[in-house]
Amino acid sequence: MSEKNFMAAFLEWLGDAVLDFKVPHPRRVFILVKYGYHKDAISWLLKKFPLTIISTITGVDLSDMIELNYHLWCGVAEVTVRTRLPKTKPIIESITDLIPGAALYEREVFDLFGVVFLGHPDLKRLLLPESWPQDQYPLRKDWRMNNQAPILEVKPIEAELSRDKSTVNVVLGPQHPALHEPERFLFKVDGEIVVDVEPRLGYAHRGIEKAAERLMFFQNVHLVERVCGICNVAHTTCFCQAVELLGDIDVPPRAKYLRVIIHELNRIHSHLLLLGVAGLEIGFETLFQYIWRDREIILDLMEKATGNRVMAEFSTIGGVRRDLTSTLADEIERKLNSIKKRIKFYRKVFKNDPIINLRTRGVGVLKESDALKLSVVGPVARGSNVKVDVRKHDPYAAYDEIPFEEITYDDCDSWARFMVRLDELEESIDIITYAVNHLPSGPYRVRVPRKIPEGESVSRVEAPRGELIHYVKSNGTAYPERVKIRSPTLGNIISMKAMIKGCYIADIPTVMASLDPCFSCTDRMVFVDVRSGDRWVWSINDIKARMGSGSEH
Repeated sequence: MSEKNFMAAFLEWLGDAVLDFKVPHPRRVFILVKYGYHKDAISWLLKKFPLTIISTITGVDLSDMIELNYHLWCGVAEVTVRTRLPKTKPIIESITDLIPGAALYEREVFDLFGVVFLGHPDLKRLLLPESWPQDQYPLRKDWRMNNQAPILEVKPIEAELSRDKSTVNVVLGPQHPALHEPERFLFKVDGEIVVDVEPRLGYAHRGIEKAAERLMFFQNVHLVERVCGICNVAHTTCFCQAVELLGDIDVPPRAKYLRVIIHELNRIHSHLLLLGVAGLEIGFETLFQYIWRDREIILDLMEKATGNRVMAEFSTIGGVRRDLTSTLADEIERKLNSIKKRIKFYRKVFKNDPIINLRTRGVGVLKESDALKLSVVGPVARGSNVKVDVRKHDPYAAYDEIPFEEITYDDCDSWARFMVRLDELEESIDIITYAVNHLPSGPYRVRVPRKIPEGESVSRVEAPRGELIHYVKSNGTAYPERVKIRSPTLGNIISMKAMIKGCYIADIPTVMASLDPCFSCTDRMVFVDVRSGDRWVWSINDIKARMGSGSEH
């Protein structure tokens, strides 16, 4: 359906309820509807495009109004259905009855903007601590840290019998040897069987969206890269693309291919890291050592190509920071071919090893229908036979010029999610090989102005963990008006509840690893003096000084 036909059909459905309709870029549609008609608009999308999933919900402070942007991928375009509600009484109907996967996104907006979603099944804090004052909303423009009220006393959750006395509440985290990042899970178990789980975010977030409003666009390239150490290339590419759309900036063809090469090296690094950790969680430490040995090869190539082993600092607004020499291109191709042979060996292990089969097959099942309802992304969705690879369906950089296959499995279990990542390793190697051999000549960067024209854009990329989305709004200055980031983990963590029900306690590490969660992508953090209730921000030098002085705080 073309944008013109889309608009005609939509106007016929809602008529006067549509206040504005625009298509600023290919595959990007923005629709503003009257208050109370957002569910009608989304219902129409679901009727016309049954595979529609929600990417996220962006709240925007418009002085006396709060604008809600529902970003939905309908298979042919990213459709943003928006509506506005008064800031003095921000109440609106929940869409969780239409798309259950919107539950966490509504809780996020409730937490940070104070919007109440009527009919939400469990509307409570998602990121901020329970002790946070009820009338303080950090992402509103009028919020100031020095106006913060004192924190409240909150009783910690402990392992205990539930009210019906048949199940036990078991708390895992936020600090736990099995977790690489702080996160708390409240598991409800009946004997050895898990009957429910409640994840709790908010232990390590840096408030990056708020900080982005005080930095220039080019400074924010460095900031958004710090959202995730593993997916850093995806975040910078996604943000730069959003700004380039706003500024109508033409990125040179060579830069697009170079972005693909580093993007895929980053994907290989991430998948190898996860598959090694999966072996460790399953109890197969030898597999962990083998896979991480091969991961070192990728890190060495990343360092040679970008100057850094992990934080690439490669993409920038208007292109990339470094060119690729022919000598390094040959080395990349040669070493990736050696890893490709190793991948064939790992595939045999994952298919035939009895330990892996017992610990992963039929464990953590997420049916295809549930994956669609919950709007999961990346390998988690493709392991349940849902085709959602942004590179294929909403191509960016040079992906529309490079042949590759979208990997899916219909087993819908932990094994399938691991196999998706294993097969994607080969696809990534083929993509890089093609890009290296077809690298266009010419510049790899263009100069761009600091001030970006007024407007808004939605950028999507396929990060290693799945769809990553950045919404950027400009007010015509060198500083963004709003930056919204939805990392893949927030899109996938909601499926943990569906996966873990009926599993054994011993299956928890396997199921969690199959999600490949990155909690720091979505969390928030604040420094607090527990005696006075004061809150503040420290630089790294402040932290070092405090540690050196032996402060009790």
